[in-house]
Amino acid sequence: MKILEITQEFNVSLETLLKARQERYKHLDKFPELKNVKIIEDRLEGNQLFQIRHISIGASIPPILTQVLPKGADTLVEESVFYLDTNKHIFKVVPSGNNDNLFFIQGESLYEAKTPYSSVRTYKIQITSKILFLGPAVEVAIAEIYSNSLKKDMDSIQHFIQMLNQNQI
Repeated sequence: MKILEITQEFNVSLETLLKARQERYKHLDKFPELKNVKIIEDRLEGNQLFQIRHISIGASIPPILTQVLPKGADTLVEESVFYLDTNKHIFKVVPSGNNDNLFFIQGESLYEAKTPYSSVRTYKIQITSKILFLGPAVEVAIAEIYSNSLKKDMDSIQHFIQMLNQNQI
């Protein structure tokens, strides 16, 4: 099992960060970096936002994964719950076709105010692969992809905030 812990700081209020986190998916035409993400389900029940997203990794799939993923399994399925009362996001990601026997990702992120004008997002992520002999290499490869993806996600949020501040959305 590979564990990632990532902290990202934003120079905006928690309210602005949370708005940018969610609202940018309504403007995918302005965010080509999110073109590989497709929202399959998005429903609100009380204080919980349930989502299922498909994330295409075809263009960024590392060689080690091409060896183990079945043909056509170049999409990851993320099921998540975002708790609006605590700003905690709990998620699980598996390869399409219920291939969680190859690998799965479980994690949580927490959004918190640091000051009235700054906020922080922290991630704790576990990556587990059950592939005989290749499991540790697969976990490292996925950790690298996920880490890079979270950097791009942060950039996307900051881009959305900039657009909000300039009244472009």
